[in-house]
Amino acid sequence: MRTFAILAFFMAMFAMLCGSVSAETALERRAAKPVVGAAFEATLDLLVKEHSTIVLKAYADTCTDTNIHAAVSSNLRVQVTGLVNIDFGLGSKLSAALQTSIKASVKAEVDATIKAQFTANLRANLAAAITKRCPAHDAACIKLQAKNIVKDAVKITTKASVKISDKLAAKLNIKIKSAVEAQIKKFSVNLFLVKISVSGDVKVSESIIVHFKAAIDLCAQACIDISAKEVSKIKTICSA
Repeated sequence: MRTFAILAFFMAMFAMLCGSVSAETALERRAAKPVVGAAFEATLDLLVKEHSTIVLKAYADTCTDTNIHAAVSSNLRVQVTGLVNIDFGLGSKLSAALQTSIKASVKAEVDATIKAQFTANLRANLAAAITKRCPAHDAACIKLQAKNIVKDAVKITTKASVKISDKLAAKLNIKIKSAVEAQIKKFSVNLFLVKISVSGDVKVSESIIVHFKAAIDLCAQACIDISAKEVSKIKTICSA
C-alpha cells in the first residue's frame, strides 16, 4: 500500500511537469505567430512618411525666401508723402517690415493649407486605400497588391497637391493684403502729417502663385521617382 502511494505521488508530479512544459511550448508557439495587421501598419507608416515628405519638400523648394523676396521687391510699391518731401527713412523701414511680414504670412498659410488639405487626413486616406485592396490587412494580400497600393498613394498625393495650390491661390491675396494693412497701421501711429500708400499686392500674389503651380509638377515627378522603391520596400515588409 505504501509503495502504491509513493508511485501515485511520482506519477502525479510527472503529469504536472509535462503539463507545465506543454503550456510553455504552446505559449512559445503563440508568441511566434505573426501579429495580424503588422504588415498593414508598417506599410502605412512607410507611405505616410514618404508622401508627406514629397509634398512638404515640393512646397518648401518652390516657396523659398528668395522667391518671396523677389516677388515683393519687384512688385510692391511703397510711397510716403506729407508736408515735407522727406520720409526720414520711413519708406525703407516700411519696405523691410513688409518683406518680413509678407514672408511670414505666406509661409504660415502654406503650412496651414498643407495640413488641412493633406497631412491631417493622409494616414486615414491611405489606410482606406489599403483596406479597399486588402480588407483583412494580411501581408500576403498587401504584397500581391503592392504596386496598386503605391498607385493609390500617388493618386492621393498628386490630387492633394493640386488642391493645395488652388486653395493657396484663392486665399493668398487676402492674406498678403492683410499683412500690408497691418504694417501700414503700425507705421502710421502718431504720424498725422504723413500719408502711406502701398500698391502692387495683387501682383505679388500672382508672382508667388506661379511657384505653387510648379510645386504640383515637383510632387508628380517625385511620386514617379519613388514608386518602384516603395513597391520593393512594401514587398520586403510583407516578407519579413
